[in-house]
Amino acid sequence: MAWNYNDILVSQGQRLEAERAQALAELEAGRIYEDASLVNTASDNILRIDRDYAQLVRYANNMATQQRAPRSQYGLTDAEVEIARTIGETRNDLTDEARERIYAENKARYRQMRATGEYDDTQGRVFK
Repeated sequence: MAWNYNDILVSQGQRLEAERAQALAELEAGRIYEDASLVNTASDNILRIDRDYAQLVRYANNMATQQRAPRSQYGLTDAEVEIARTIGETRNDLTDEARERIYAENKARYRQMRATGEYDDTQGRVFK
């Protein structure tokens, strides 16, 4: 089974959390037994793990931003582009660009109608 990037990030995060728990246990043991060498080693490990974890979070945030970023000239995300390209599938005269444009226009129209109250998306009547 091939790993996707989300799985890799989760796996790395779990590994770092386990390493940090171990380093914290070593720090406490060193502190209780007054072992300066163990305290220094454990605290250095905690600092390194925290840096690595912060870097991992930055990678994850960058990846999430890239996945949400618009991928078309009409500001549609990848998922919206896939949906847009199914518009009028039986019509051969529509290009993918035209389908994306139609989707973007409908999306803008929907937003405008919701903003003005012209489109009501409540789910039925409210009973008290």
